[in-house]
Amino acid sequence: MAKKVLIIFAVVVIIFIITNLVKVSDVVKKAGQFIAGEERFTPKPYWDYKQWSWGYGTKVPDSTASPTVIPNVTIGIDTAKSIMNNHISKDYAVLKPLARKELTPNQWAALLSFSYNLGIGTGKTMLSRINSNIPNLEAVWKSYIYAGGAVSNGLISRRNKEWNLYNS
Repeated sequence: MAKKVLIIFAVVVIIFIITNLVKVSDVVKKAGQFIAGEERFTPKPYWDYKQWSWGYGTKVPDSTASPTVIPNVTIGIDTAKSIMNNHISKDYAVLKPLARKELTPNQWAALLSFSYNLGIGTGKTMLSRINSNIPNLEAVWKSYIYAGGAVSNGLISRRNKEWNLYNS
């Protein structure tokens, strides 16, 4: 009898794990599709405010922080997608345990895009605001529109799209 209970318990645990893995996979996929649309694939390095970026907006490894020294490397689309999805998965792994309320897949995708673009520290800050149910969350979300101290039309557009995704 104890053996049957143990087997049933193990099956339930396995189903729970698989269900949660599917949810994580769905969230990463949804966030990746959104981010890929915003970042647009670029095989060659480009100067992005304070670093050399490529692929889907990820930092070129081992590159100097000088806008005048162009790294002589390229990246393929499959590698770029893999790096992007790893980044999203890592951010999700950091943020998920900090969430005190249940977020929908679209809300996660929007938050992960926000974090991908601004860094995990800013993602944590936004999640704490989400957890606190601040009344002006939209205004706060949409205030992250500066690059190098100047308003960026691209960031205005991205924050609006993220906010629409968050609320859909």
